[in-house]
Amino acid sequence: MLVRSEVAGVPRLKRVLAGHGYLGREAISALGEPVSDAHRRADLPLYLRRLASAAPLHVLLRLFGLGVPVGEGEARAAVAPLELDELDEMGLTERRDGQVRARFGLAAFDGLLLAHDRIEEGVGLESDHVLGVNPTTENLAQLTVRRRVRSALDMGCGNGVQALLLARHAERVTGVDKNPRALALARFNARLNGVENVEWLEGDFFAPVSGRRFDLVVSNPPYVISPESRFVFRDAGREGDSVSAEVVAGAAAHLEEGGHATVLCNWALAEDEDWSAPPRRWMKGADCDALLLYRGSQDGFEYAATWNRSRDRVAYQEALDRWTVYFGKLGISAIGLGALVLRRRAGAQVFFQAEELPNRPQGPASEQILRMIAAQELLQEKGEASFLAGRWRAEPRHRVEQRLTPAAGRYELEEARVLLEDGLRFEGLLDAHALELLRLCDGRRTLGDAVGALCNQGGAERGSVLAVARRFFSLGFLVPDDSTVVEGRS
Repeated sequence: MLVRSEVAGVPRLKRVLAGHGYLGREAISALGEPVSDAHRRADLPLYLRRLASAAPLHVLLRLFGLGVPVGEGEARAAVAPLELDELDEMGLTERRDGQVRARFGLAAFDGLLLAHDRIEEGVGLESDHVLGVNPTTENLAQLTVRRRVRSALDMGCGNGVQALLLARHAERVTGVDKNPRALALARFNARLNGVENVEWLEGDFFAPVSGRRFDLVVSNPPYVISPESRFVFRDAGREGDSVSAEVVAGAAAHLEEGGHATVLCNWALAEDEDWSAPPRRWMKGADCDALLLYRGSQDGFEYAATWNRSRDRVAYQEALDRWTVYFGKLGISAIGLGALVLRRRAGAQVFFQAEELPNRPQGPASEQILRMIAAQELLQEKGEASFLAGRWRAEPRHRVEQRLTPAAGRYELEEARVLLEDGLRFEGLLDAHALELLRLCDGRRTLGDAVGALCNQGGAERGSVLAVARRFFSLGFLVPDDSTVVEGRS
């Protein structure tokens, strides 16, 4: 059972759903929150009550969002001027006993409408199941460098969402997947969204693009560390974390000079091993700068549970046993979770920067990532003198939170915390000198002048102030004034 992208009505379907609010805030308002597979299973009775009317948006959400059959009359009114026969011909629906049933789900993400396989209660997934929008979809989209480029690659494209996003700022895009079912859905989704500058290739990892290079590479590969080979989207059939190492190396090898890559990955950690050690090993000898963004780690039991939760208690227990025995044989104490962002710089002294994310990315982080890479390059190649000569200002989207305590009839500062409100939401505690340094970085004076004023008038120790300034700079809290040029290579 596959979708058919050549059906004439495919481009019109998105216009119909968008016209009823399926892609916008109206859908979230109707549901009460963005729907996910977990919520669909647990809260279906709640959603059905909220979507009980015959309004077209409610009917469409029940049909394509929740996977609940609806009456033919309601469906016909909701999709007009499309005909139900056209939906059947596309492969999206089937009819029986006066009811219309969706064969595929339709998810909205960042202005796109995306067909994907449904998850049905009590029905196991097929090995070639194609996922819809999920947290990793959002993470990769937010961590992708968004520059105008000539060529881009989505390796492991699934339903095509990342490739379609790349198509907005790349002249040509290549989407690769080994799953023919995924490519059928990706082609359908390209036509559904009116995207024509993407080619779709079938094959294992980078084999279909052997010998080619790209300005931008993204990948959400089957990185799960497991003893299984059940699902194409999850299990690569490689031992340990070798699939993540392989994809990172492949991304680096397929980058044009100055090109960027973002790869989601998991990695195996031995007992007491530093969380950044495995990705550091992967990058040794590569002609790429690397920014490791670490979301935390899970022990073997927690990781196995994450990927095997089931109401079938026997199957769940067997999976936990099988996975944890596998981890033990490979000496895996924990699994690291995160992403690597690369920039190719052949012949240069490349750097590796590892940062722990306090929260999931909130909104696009491209600008901040480019700023962080550029900061490391400036500090490494031009040194402290150039840093001090620059005119920097505090990122406008930072926020300072203070906690005061009463003391002797007045309030004294107990703690100050600085955080970024979007992107990579780094945060940290501030002392009085660090807080003053942020205030002095207003773009009107050089950093050297700000440091000098803080040391001469505030009594701060120069080395400590410079260390704080470098940390602010490396995390993206300081941005260049228009007169200060600090750009990554492109």
